[in-house]
Amino acid sequence: MRPRFEVVAPHPPEEVARRLREALALPETLWRGDVYGAHSVFYVPLSEEHVWSPFLSLDLQWQGEGTLVRGRFGPKPSIWTLFVAAYAVCGCLAFFALAFGWSQWWIGQPAWALAMLPVTLVGALVVYGLARYGQRRGQEQMEALRRFLEETVDVRV
Repeated sequence: MRPRFEVVAPHPPEEVARRLREALALPETLWRGDVYGAHSVFYVPLSEEHVWSPFLSLDLQWQGEGTLVRGRFGPKPSIWTLFVAAYAVCGCLAFFALAFGWSQWWIGQPAWALAMLPVTLVGALVVYGLARYGQRRGQEQMEALRRFLEETVDVRV
């Protein structure tokens, strides 16, 4: 759900972090973000931000020939938390429906609780569909963030 990548930049980690900081400080830069030593996060401009806007998280690690840049695109943390919670609710409801329905069946009662299993499956599919829709809506912004990284650090993602 959250695309990851690893590339090697031909600069030491301090240089990569410096380049990222300088790129953010340029007056013409629309990107928002912060560089915290070996970790960085980048967001789309406020004027273009919507619910499905991605952010880019980077971790910098020294590697023999340069810097290993580990990146992960994802939704904003609040949106990610919402999706994880929605999946957890669907999973918990499915578990309890299965346990309650099995108990009903075991004691010879009508197992009406098992009818909730398809409802929880549909709920999980709806959440998955929304996640895929969000990925498509944020694709263009994700590509722009990727280009920003490539131009700033001299790498190909």
